[in-house]
Amino acid sequence: MNTYDPFARYYDADFRDYTEDVPFYRELARRSGGPILELMCGTGRVLLPLAEAGHQITGVDISPAMLDIAREHLAESGLSATLIEGDVRSVALPEKSFGFAFIAINSFMHVETVRDQLATLDTARRALSRRGTLVLDLFNPDPIEIAREDNRIVLDRSYNLNGRYVQKFIAIDSDAAEQRSNVTYLYDESDADGRVTRHTMRFTMRWYYRYEIEHLLTRAGFTLRAVYGSYDLDEYVTGSPRLIAVASPAK
Repeated sequence: MNTYDPFARYYDADFRDYTEDVPFYRELARRSGGPILELMCGTGRVLLPLAEAGHQITGVDISPAMLDIAREHLAESGLSATLIEGDVRSVALPEKSFGFAFIAINSFMHVETVRDQLATLDTARRALSRRGTLVLDLFNPDPIEIAREDNRIVLDRSYNLNGRYVQKFIAIDSDAAEQRSNVTYLYDESDADGRVTRHTMRFTMRWYYRYEIEHLLTRAGFTLRAVYGSYDLDEYVTGSPRLIAVASPAK
């Protein structure tokens, strides 16, 4: 079983209503002029609206449970897309077949080592056409906020899921020298009788800085075209909410 499989339904509930980035991807997809590739597509949060807009899209994820939920969403909506179970570091994809590839909100941060980062970027480069576009959407690290992360438990959100009440708590402990955040999600799920079951998920996120991303992309055979600080294409500055890198395969 994949590490993320037991939490797929929570992940879907956590993020399915997040649509802030969807217009951004819709516009880039419209301009791409070719099939679209989403690496680390999860349960299809971005993939579905792009399929709904009429785009030919392929999603790749390592978690079978995530892809099962994505398939359910596609079927419920009467939409079609290609879903591939695979590791983004090594998955076999048709070469030079996609006009646009992307890794949506923070997912590239799950790739911790330089070796794995380069392997993931190589997967994208080989899949993209010569004039294709790659987008990496990343958290913009704020040193002050990171220094405050001390593993205290805070309530992030609560919602109903399949007739049960769920409270999600988060604890984060970050190491600035390693550029890593150790994240714990605690899901407390209450049944109709008030019995609570806790499910715990732990993982590591690796954050990036602007020129680190440029160097990684260059090593992987890309040319950086732009860096934005928001989905509205605002200039990337110190206080930007996002670090969005746009690149193309090097000539």
